[in-house]
Amino acid sequence: MNSVSNKRISKANGAGKKVTIYDLAKHTGFSPGTVSRVLNNRDKVKPETREAILKAAKELDLKPQASVRTRQVAILSDPKFTDRVEGYAATLTAHLSFAFSKRKIGIVLPSDPFEQLPGLFLDGIVAVTYDTKMLEFLKEFENRLPIVYMDKFEVTAKQYRVFSDHYNSGYLAAKHFIERGKKKLACFGGEGPGFAERLRGYRAAIAEAGLELDERLLVPAGSGNNSAIVTRIARSGADCIYVPGTSLQAMECIHLLTYVMGMRVPEDISIIGGENEGISELIIPPLTAIEEPLKEMAETAVTMLDELTQGQSVETHSVKMPVRLIERNSV
Repeated sequence: MNSVSNKRISKANGAGKKVTIYDLAKHTGFSPGTVSRVLNNRDKVKPETREAILKAAKELDLKPQASVRTRQVAILSDPKFTDRVEGYAATLTAHLSFAFSKRKIGIVLPSDPFEQLPGLFLDGIVAVTYDTKMLEFLKEFENRLPIVYMDKFEVTAKQYRVFSDHYNSGYLAAKHFIERGKKKLACFGGEGPGFAERLRGYRAAIAEAGLELDERLLVPAGSGNNSAIVTRIARSGADCIYVPGTSLQAMECIHLLTYVMGMRVPEDISIIGGENEGISELIIPPLTAIEEPLKEMAETAVTMLDELTQGQSVETHSVKMPVRLIERNSV
């Protein structure tokens, strides 16, 4: 097994001489190709080999030069996502990956960020996460790397973020219901900070219209059996339901109302979904939904990180992206 001596390469090569990959390879006993793969996060290398090379590189302050290599960023997401957030994160990650590839910026998708991130040479990070442990972990890197957070609601002065207007998502949904003559508004599904913001906007529109709000009709995801909850909401006299989760959750809600309770959508009860995916048009009836600009969010985040990794100043640390209501036939 190769080993790394503690002798400084700078001394071996003469004071002031620039250390190269070839010097590091000679010093560690590994091939230049292996050293290059480790420094540039390419291919799989044995953990002990990676550790030895990174240790030597750190001691010598040797990093791959950005001028002669592809810039590389990590896209991080929660290790454990719920169904609602998993679909959102997967779609956003796909848009981010494509946007980075168009700019010829390499990406890394760590399966275990806590374990892998400290051993990677990166130019920046995009974080798609609500996980408090992950967010705390990333603070360790903020002084070394530019990080752009997606949909982060609480940020410090030095953090960068791109997020959709969740408050207006809820506000637009309630306002649309009210404009269509609905009086008893319900909300089912959704979770996390985004859901809290949507619910805040939903409440605001109801209060603005002077309508009475029945708190029992505002039910977050994970509160029990979906069928039982939807049945209870409908039997409580709700004439509309906002489903701020996935299109599949909205479709399940319509299915339960139609085939379990024998109700008609939208004649007896109306539905607005919180996600405008391709399936939204195929649901019967086609789903009125709030559209988040995920592609535009990704492109904005990539532009921001691209500029930051090139040492450019970014005046706007926080970018809020507008949402819109797509009207179909479920209201």
